[in-house]
Amino acid sequence: MSTVRPLRVPAPLLASVIAIVAVSPVCAQLRIVDYNIAQNYDIAGDPGGLDTIFTAIGAEVRNGFAKPIDVLAVQEASTDGSDAVALAAILNGIYGVTTYAAAPVPLNGVSGGNGLPGLVYNSASVNLVSAIALGDVGSGATQQPRSSLRYQLRPAGYDAAADFYIYNDHYKSDDSSTDQARRNVEAQSVRANADSLGEGTHAIYAGDFNVYNANEAMYQTLLAAGPGQAHDPASFTKLYATQSPATELAFPGQVLGGMDDRFDFQLITGELQDGEGMSQLAGSYRTFGNNGTHATNGAITTGTGAAADVLAALAQSSDHLPVVADYQLPAKLGVQVASIPNSVAAGAAISIDVLIENLASAVTALGADELDYTLSVTGDLLGGATGTIAALATGQTRPFSLNTSTPGLKSGVLTVATSSQGAANALFTLPVSFIVGGGGGPVRTTIAQDDFDAPLNLVSFQQLPVAGTYTAPASGFGEFQIGVSATIPFALLDDSTGPFPGDAVGIINSAAKTDAWFGVTDTIDNAVPVNNPSGEAAATWTFDVSGASSLEVSIDMGAMGDFEATGVNRDRFDWSYSLDGGDFAPLFASSVDEAASAAYTMASGIEINLSDPLSMTPAGGAAVQLSNILQTLTAPIAGLGELLTLRLVAKTDGTSEAYAFDNIVVTGLVASFAAADFNDDGFVDGADLAAWQTNFGTASGATKLQGDADFDGDVDGADYLLWQQQWTAPGAGVPAVAEVPEPTGALLLMTSLIGIAWRRMNGLGR
Repeated sequence: MSTVRPLRVPAPLLASVIAIVAVSPVCAQLRIVDYNIAQNYDIAGDPGGLDTIFTAIGAEVRNGFAKPIDVLAVQEASTDGSDAVALAAILNGIYGVTTYAAAPVPLNGVSGGNGLPGLVYNSASVNLVSAIALGDVGSGATQQPRSSLRYQLRPAGYDAAADFYIYNDHYKSDDSSTDQARRNVEAQSVRANADSLGEGTHAIYAGDFNVYNANEAMYQTLLAAGPGQAHDPASFTKLYATQSPATELAFPGQVLGGMDDRFDFQLITGELQDGEGMSQLAGSYRTFGNNGTHATNGAITTGTGAAADVLAALAQSSDHLPVVADYQLPAKLGVQVASIPNSVAAGAAISIDVLIENLASAVTALGADELDYTLSVTGDLLGGATGTIAALATGQTRPFSLNTSTPGLKSGVLTVATSSQGAANALFTLPVSFIVGGGGGPVRTTIAQDDFDAPLNLVSFQQLPVAGTYTAPASGFGEFQIGVSATIPFALLDDSTGPFPGDAVGIINSAAKTDAWFGVTDTIDNAVPVNNPSGEAAATWTFDVSGASSLEVSIDMGAMGDFEATGVNRDRFDWSYSLDGGDFAPLFASSVDEAASAAYTMASGIEINLSDPLSMTPAGGAAVQLSNILQTLTAPIAGLGELLTLRLVAKTDGTSEAYAFDNIVVTGLVASFAAADFNDDGFVDGADLAAWQTNFGTASGATKLQGDADFDGDVDGADYLLWQQQWTAPGAGVPAVAEVPEPTGALLLMTSLIGIAWRRMNGLGR
């Protein structure tokens, strides 16, 4: 067999350019609106013109751009969520889309009157992560009148680092001491929750506060020091008054009285006003339709803050005005790397360009944060750079170079990272390998494995609880083999073609599979006393993967049972990996779909239908529903290292739920060296000729290292001819061609040929 050495060049590098990050079509800015829509207004019929108002908000230019509403937080919405659905329909109708959606009303949301807060969002620009209800609701002096709603939102195209929260509240109205106290109770509840999220949280406190001045306890509670401290981007002045836009009744229950109070707000935590990551744009906070020109205590129609039809709609659709603010979003790191050669000449100057971009798709440069980045390299790569790229600015090209000073296999890691707050794709790493002086292209091969029969490059294996811990016959975590293991939990075995024709659960066909495998069932166990009180079981494998690149792990796995997705004893079987003792990263993540069912076919042909199947999601891939037939799942390993550790953490409660796997296989890219490069140093040169000379005449059992270039087990003239044809030593001509006889009676002639070759190598030929 030929000898191969690892070559750390990921397959994508074979392309001329690697596009690492796709550009999102979503514009970076967010326009967020708070609006008390008035409980008695007919939203579905919309006689007053909410569509006119929403259209005008989307068309209003601030900081050089206009943008449709991305998030609409409302108060006095129906408790069944129908008002929010109707508002989403209005927005979808305005823009001819279907992307506006209503957030679900939390099941524990409670209203003591005037509905509940609600939320509408554009799913093309924002994703809803969660919605929860807060607060002690009741009619008592120390209770709030209705639940606070907290929404966790994530800008489209970003990860959890860019998440932000909206606290949506409709505080107690009126101004008695009891009313003020109840408002403060609600504010304290909100602040306690926000503070629990910790420093660095981006939060907006929106809603109808019903507060009359800046000295009120409720307002000061929100502004008090702490992780969730709120900041007010506006003031208690006529310019920011929000109630009431009407002096004549437009619908039953509408509050009149004219413009005299600032009740509606978007307060923000300090993280939203520092200009980094997601931040409120300066000068964008406004009470829509109010430019301060209205008559005090007069209708909003007495002012000039919007077109006449918009002002009329504001007076006829609610008894509050919307509060609008625009927010920039974090940067997005994009990296493109030019093609990297597999093989280069010794001493060659090889520079590789890296294009670094800020891919935040902003309407204007103000719409996204700047990208602060650092390019660094390790190993046999040279270079480094730092820089800043504004939104919409042209990308910057930064080079790094290959160290070609000495021959052989070389490797390193290119890293581009950004420190910009909440940036998407914040870390990019690329393993790079190349050969100096020659060598073949990359070939994927098995680097290590554990098939539980004949492991390859397995350095160590550990499991907790240790083998033999479980005494209950239905519980197990470890290696099993039919005919060898003393007992095997029945949930793991498919005995339907064996001793139990009616078997209705099992993965491993007891009549067909004879080699070893690994099984997991009932890790909490049903022994008395319990053998494993924590219920959690873990196994780790450490493999020697030195020199390999673009590692991938494949595992044959299966599962069968009615699994649990939630609760203390939810079923999970999660794989992670670590390189050289570093942090563990996800490899395969399990999940349970409690809304689905699956059909399992036993070895006997009987079909069994069970609810709540188990799925496994490879890193960077899509979920795969497991069955009781082992199937191969593959996941990539990011980075380079000498030791790869795989870890399985499992927890399952119940004797009718099982997970089994076999054949843990680690593959990687390796490079094949020339057949006559006997020492695999990247050159076919005099050192290789010396190896051939030393072992010339070996008739059988010869290896490549000894000079067997054609891999026929001997060292003869044919091997010399291959050495001559593959000569790659730098700075020397090709050796003279000479007829090389078979080994019998040829030793003297070979000595002569060696002399010719050495003369060529040293420049002593003609």
